[in-house]
Amino acid sequence: MISFFKKYKVVLLHIGAWMIYMGISALNRFLVNGEPINPLDRLLTQLPGIFVFYASSFVFFKFISPKKYLQFFFAEIGLYIVLLLLYHLSGDILAPWLIPHVTVPHFRLYPFLVGALYTFLVYTFFAFGYYFARRSLLNEKELNHMAIDKLAAEQGKLAAEYAFLRAQINPHFLHNTLNFFYAKSLGCSKELSDGILTLCDIMRYSLEGGEDSSGTVLLGREVEHLQNVIRINQLRFSHRLNVHFDIRGDVEAVRILPLVLITLAENAFKHGELTKKEHPLVFELEVGEDKSYIYFSTRNKKKTGPKELSHGIGINNIIQRLSSTYKEHYSLEIKDEEEFYSIALRIDCKSYSYRHLN
Repeated sequence: MISFFKKYKVVLLHIGAWMIYMGISALNRFLVNGEPINPLDRLLTQLPGIFVFYASSFVFFKFISPKKYLQFFFAEIGLYIVLLLLYHLSGDILAPWLIPHVTVPHFRLYPFLVGALYTFLVYTFFAFGYYFARRSLLNEKELNHMAIDKLAAEQGKLAAEYAFLRAQINPHFLHNTLNFFYAKSLGCSKELSDGILTLCDIMRYSLEGGEDSSGTVLLGREVEHLQNVIRINQLRFSHRLNVHFDIRGDVEAVRILPLVLITLAENAFKHGELTKKEHPLVFELEVGEDKSYIYFSTRNKKKTGPKELSHGIGINNIIQRLSSTYKEHYSLEIKDEEEFYSIALRIDCKSYSYRHLN
């Protein structure tokens, strides 16, 4: 029963309001004119007015705008004509049939038109008040939603910045320490020293970046960084990883947000099964011939054993950065299938560049 009232709350409120209104009208006629209270008579009397109220409310919501005033005018004229028909139907046909003892005055055109016009104006006025009240409530809700969305966006930005700061645990200290280890390893193992040097390059890119005023870097630098990450992972797993990186197009001709591709790649390294030749980790990077787009995708087989704990901070951070920079000029498609996981990123470079330069 409670769910029924919640579901039809608005309808029940309207029915209750009309019952109170008709009750007060019937009581007033009884006290002033001594007319007996007849619910059916009151309903037939108020039926045209109820029609005008809801029909005019619809017209207000549908046509109240500078471009639709003419439509609004003709709609209201149409409502008045329909009201005349309903007025005649309820007062001169239904009332004598349903309430035989009620005396119906002889039909006269002028009082009929004036009475219908009065009813039309009164209930249209009520409808306008209802429209104004509802519009005010809707505007207030929209403002509240906008405020909530703005607050959520600000909180998301703060969370992304916090996540970015957490990922930088004194990087300068780590970079300097790696340089020290590299110097010490030169006489021990070429593979070890090469690995430390590669890790130094990765740290240097993360620290220096090389962004321009728009916060982007040459795609070639991002590719070089990703190749270093692939190289360091191969060293970790004694070159047993099956990784394919296909590059098509001129990567030195376009720019991209830094550390985007590497975040998507690291997700594959972390959660992928990469040692089987039949299911390699595949990276695809394509730059359009006219430099109009960048397309990057990863596809890997999921690990079958224990999964590494993931908080999704990296992907969420990337989505927020992409949305903030490229707006609607990018798409990020994630497919989480039973055995495979893939991500496809496409950036519309020309549309973004035009928007940014203008």
